[in-house]
Amino acid sequence: MAYLPCIRPRRKTIPYLQPEENESLHTVFSDGCPDSLSLRNKAIAALLFFTELRPCDIASLTMDAIDWEADEIRIVQNKTDVPLVLPLTAVIGNAIYDYIRSERPESGDSHIFLGVNRPHDPISPGALWHIASKIYDAAGIRREDGDRRGTHLFRYNAATTIVGNGIPRPVASVVLGHEDPSSLDHYTSADIRHLRECALSIEKFPVREGVFDL
Repeated sequence: MAYLPCIRPRRKTIPYLQPEENESLHTVFSDGCPDSLSLRNKAIAALLFFTELRPCDIASLTMDAIDWEADEIRIVQNKTDVPLVLPLTAVIGNAIYDYIRSERPESGDSHIFLGVNRPHDPISPGALWHIASKIYDAAGIRREDGDRRGTHLFRYNAATTIVGNGIPRPVASVVLGHEDPSSLDHYTSADIRHLRECALSIEKFPVREGVFDL
């Protein structure tokens, strides 16, 4: 193998959800959602899975960020201070509505997602890590030691899906809330389908017999 050039990896591989894990997560948004997942956590699951919003932006969501008439979510991102408008799909809208109508504590606070215990303060971005763990449990995935279970896995998964579907970088950058399209570069490490198309053939390199024998 001395004939092959040594290419030093520059970035860590970005984790993403396997297709079967995506299918399992869809059960969380169905009518047969496990009772172990509260309406609040189900709404947060929908936002994490479908919107690519950062945890800090989900925790900061207020009532006036939801435009029910226009079916839009309108925020100013905490990390970049850049306005962002996302579609309020039926899955997300229904989940948020069910939580507000049936489970959300009475409060004068305008934040959508509140703590369960008194005084029902707005949830913190850090609380979403524990909520994400409950979402994985409800979906029956990510239960092995060493499995990634944080909120960023949802965002990584959404980003690699967008990149893998060939969405133009400027558009993908806006959807993900990035100011610089080049910030998407590290997500391409998980875009296996397109990386295979870029693979170099080694058929012209002289390799002695038996090198690839197992």
